[in-house]
Order: sequence, then structure tokens, then C-alpha cells
Amino acid sequence: MNRSSNVLIFISFFFLSFTGKLNLVDAGDTASVILNSGNFEQLVMQSKDVWFVLFGAPWCPYVKQLKPEWDKASKALEGKVKFGELDCDVENDIQARFGVTGFPTVFAFGPDKCAPPTGVTERTADTLEKAGLSYYDKTQGCKMEF
Repeated sequence: MNRSSNVLIFISFFFLSFTGKLNLVDAGDTASVILNSGNFEQLVMQSKDVWFVLFGAPWCPYVKQLKPEWDKASKALEGKVKFGELDCDVENDIQARFGVTGFPTVFAFGPDKCAPPTGVTERTADTLEKAGLSYYDKTQGCKMEF
């Protein structure tokens, strides 16, 4: 490999880590899905599943603080509540659609996508898990028609 190839690889990793598409600091064990304008409608809005969606930005210290707790909760609730993350630096249209003005913002999207999403204020894995299970339990037995 020549010097220009090494420089190109370094710049690529730097750009990816800066934009949040590749997290070089903490890859973590997570069940959280990266959401974007290409998959948000299909995965979240057209789904019959309960979703917790984290609206944030990779540079935000509060998002960085929440992320390990978010990842733990996503693994604990795997199969019951789906978790997704949206980079608002990139996905401004989705951010504006839901009126997100501060980070992190977490919304719970239930099976009834006609209803507005519910704000989630919990910030630890334990409280996120309790909120997720509570939301999941409320949706069981509901008839979901699309």
C-alpha cells in the first residue's frame, strides 16, 4: 500500500466517525437500528411493532451519555420493543416532521401510527426497559389493522 492509499483510508475513517456512521469509540452490543430517510417509513411508520426512536446527533454529549444505556435497553427488550437511532444532522426532514428541537429526544411509536408518538423521558437502561415493557404490555391484545 502506498502513502496516498493510507491517507485515503485515514480520511475515510475520520469522515465516517465524524458523521456517526461508524462509531470508533464504542461499537457496543446493541439491537438498535440506524434509521434514515430511506428506511424510516418502512421500518417504523408501516410497522405493527412498538418502536423507541432516539433522535440525536453524534457530537452531542447528552446523546453520548445516553448511548450505553440505550444499547443495554435495546438488547434487553429485543423481540418486544424495537429500538432505532436517527442522526438529525443528516435527517433534517424527519427531525422537523416530529418537531424535534433538542437532543436527545426519544419517542415511542406504537402500533397505531395515526396517533402521535409519545415522548419518553427515561435515561437509564432500567427505566427505559420498564417504559418499554409497559408500552409493549399495553399494546398486547390490541387489534391492529392497516
